[in-house]
Amino acid sequence: MRMTANQITTLRIVLLPLPLFLIYGGPVSRLVAILILSVLGLTDYLDGVLARKYGSTSLGRLLDPIADKIFIAVTLVPLSDLNILPMWIVWPIFFREFLVTEMRRFMTPGEKGLRVTELAKIKTTLQMTGVGLILLTNTFPDKLATIFFLAGLLLATTFLSVAIFSKSGDLTGRLKSALVLEAMGLVIAVVFPARQVEIIYGLVLLVVTLASGAQYVTACFPRVFEQGLPAVVDLFLSLIGPLFALAILPFSPGKSHLLVVMILAVEFAAQGIDMWAVQEGKTDLSMFKKRFFLPFLLAVFFAMLASGAGLRGASATFLVLCSFGSLLYLALDMWFHRELFKRGEFF
Repeated sequence: MRMTANQITTLRIVLLPLPLFLIYGGPVSRLVAILILSVLGLTDYLDGVLARKYGSTSLGRLLDPIADKIFIAVTLVPLSDLNILPMWIVWPIFFREFLVTEMRRFMTPGEKGLRVTELAKIKTTLQMTGVGLILLTNTFPDKLATIFFLAGLLLATTFLSVAIFSKSGDLTGRLKSALVLEAMGLVIAVVFPARQVEIIYGLVLLVVTLASGAQYVTACFPRVFEQGLPAVVDLFLSLIGPLFALAILPFSPGKSHLLVVMILAVEFAAQGIDMWAVQEGKTDLSMFKKRFFLPFLLAVFFAMLASGAGLRGASATFLVLCSFGSLLYLALDMWFHRELFKRGEFF
C-alpha cells in the first residue's frame, strides 16, 4: 500500500515535538534537531508532490498548513525563550499567521476563498530554512557551519538553475527567489558577527512573512468590513488567546514555553478545523470560545493581578487554564465535526 500525502503530513505533525526538546540541549542535540527539522522540511515538499500526482483532498488542504504553522511554533518559540530572537520579531510573525488563517475563514465558502500566493509559498520555505540557520549560527558562533551550509546550498541551487534554464529557457519565481535569498544569506554570514547575523536573519523572516500577509489583508479586509463591525470585532477576538499567551511568555515561570507551544499548535489546529467546517457549510463553534472562555481567562488573569499575585503568578495561571481550554475545545471541535474526518481521505 502506497503512503498518501495526508499520512506524510500527519507524520510530520507527530514528529515535530522532537526538535522542540532537542533545541534546549547542547551542540550535538541541536545538530540532531536541525537534521530532524531538515528532514521534516523535505516531507513538506514530498507530500506536495504526492498531492499533485494523486490529487489533493479537503483533509490534506487542512493538514498541510497546520503542519507548517506548528513547525514555526516548535522552532520560533524556543528561539525567543532562549533569547536568540527577540519577542518583537517573533510575535508579529505569529500575528500574521493567526490573522491570515482567521481571515480565510471569513472569506469562505465559494468564490471568496483565497488561494495560496507564490510569496506565501516562498515564506513557508524561508521560515523552515531560516530557523535552522539561526539555530546553527547560535550553536556555532564562529559561523563556519553556517557559511559552508549556505555556500553548498547556493552552489546546488545554481547548478539546478543552470540545468533548468538550459532545458526550458526560463526559471520559476521561486527558484529566482532562492538564489537571491541564499546569496544574501551567505554575504550576511560572512560580513556580520554571529549575534547580528541571527537578528538580521530574523528580520528577513519577519519582513517576508508580513509582506506575504499584506497580500491577504488587502484582499480580505474589504470583505470583512462588508459584514459589519461585529465581524471585525469577531476577527480580532479570535487572535487574543494565543497571541496573549505568547506575549506573556517572558514573564512566566520556567518551562512555560512548553505550554505556549502547545497552545499555539492546538489553536492552529482548531482554526484549521473551524475554517474547514465553514467551507463545508457546517456550524462554526468558535463563537463559544470567543464569547465565554476568552473573557473568563482574561478576567482570571487581571483578577490575580489585582489581588497581588504578581505578573508571574497571573501568567502561569493563564497559560495553564488556556492550555486546558484549548485542548478541550479542539477535542469538542473534532467530535462535533467528526463526519468530516470519516471520508476515508487519510488512507
